[in-house]
Amino acid sequence: MFWIELIIVLAIIFLGVRIGGTFLAMAGGIGMFIMSFILHVTPSDPPITVILIMIAVICAAATMQACGGLDYLVKIAEKILRRNPRMITVLAPVVAYIFTFMCGTGHIVYSLLPVINEIAIETGVRPERPISASIVSSQQAITACPISAATVAVLAFMAEATVNIFPLLLVCIPATLVGTVVCALAVIKKGKELADDPEFKARVAAGQIEDYTRAEKKERPATKEAKISVAIFLIAMAGIVLLGAVKPLVPTLADGNKLPLTTVIEIFMLVAAAAMVLITKLDSDKVLDQPVFRTGMFAVVLAFGLCWLVNTFIGDQSSFITDNMSALTNQYPWIYIIAVFIVGAITTSQSSTTMIMVPIGIALGLPANIIVAGWIACSSNYFIPASGQCVAAIAFDSAGTTKIGKFVLNHSYMVPGLVCTVVSVAAALLLGSVIF
Repeated sequence: MFWIELIIVLAIIFLGVRIGGTFLAMAGGIGMFIMSFILHVTPSDPPITVILIMIAVICAAATMQACGGLDYLVKIAEKILRRNPRMITVLAPVVAYIFTFMCGTGHIVYSLLPVINEIAIETGVRPERPISASIVSSQQAITACPISAATVAVLAFMAEATVNIFPLLLVCIPATLVGTVVCALAVIKKGKELADDPEFKARVAAGQIEDYTRAEKKERPATKEAKISVAIFLIAMAGIVLLGAVKPLVPTLADGNKLPLTTVIEIFMLVAAAAMVLITKLDSDKVLDQPVFRTGMFAVVLAFGLCWLVNTFIGDQSSFITDNMSALTNQYPWIYIIAVFIVGAITTSQSSTTMIMVPIGIALGLPANIIVAGWIACSSNYFIPASGQCVAAIAFDSAGTTKIGKFVLNHSYMVPGLVCTVVSVAAALLLGSVIF
């Protein structure tokens, strides 16, 4: 039955990815129907804790966006990059990393791409270099952000393994930051110089390249509400990390147990959203219209449909997995890490890959450092350049230097992506062996 159920799960994932969009989540329902009505497998409980945390975080991030907080952060980024234009290839990926870390979503990179492209062309730097590295780093930072959907899922799954937020961040932040810097350095001389690039020359001759040096830039000052929303959001994040690091600060409940950190995240994020609305007098209905809310709720639906199916499969076949596969993966842990990388490349979603692969790693009895290092490899949505970020970056590069090659896999993101993944995973393995 193991192989039959595995084929069903893989077929559902393949079908969902092929059709795309929210169908990947809906397809989980088809799998659950087959499992329960035809194979008579006992359904596991849906991942309620993960879903509740994700909803709370989405509410806070979308409220900050409605207050203008994300636009304010983009203005800060532009100032940083314009002060050091010659360092754009290294600075842009680091800034993109920091923004994803602060906001919990890699989609904020869309706002940075026009700025990166403009400064690169002004400076005479090939835009492919900072743009490709920034796309990779903005996605890798998701596995270091304490409030991203993927991190929330890992914390919920690994709670029984006593892996809480502070040691997780102690491993993931340095590992992914090192990966980000090294991947930027790996592309610092990639491709022809901008002045020698034939595509760029052709676009200049055709008048398709805007003269940014002469364009008038109208900058609107950031509103007080935007600054307040960012401050509240960051205070809530800092509070979560602090309580994860200092256990005595976590309240003891009437039953004698400490308040779970997952519940702390839910409370802090909802309080942050409420504080933004009350202090800035925001119309709370605007939160529902924000891009962060729409993309975040997709992750919630995905957690319900797809993760429920995978958890049901693992719960039913836990004995088979433990008896037949744990010895192999413990002896050759790279098999698990490569499997996470492949699933991440296929699903193009860190959260869905987390929900599929982390429970499998736990069921296999893998050490915490292997599971976490493998999890970091889930940011592989650059490998097959079909994700929204990869496609958008090509459009934003007005010089035409960021591209997908004739053989699909020979694209602009491959070199920085592989470098970032390998370095980040290796650093996490090393740090995790000491910290966990």
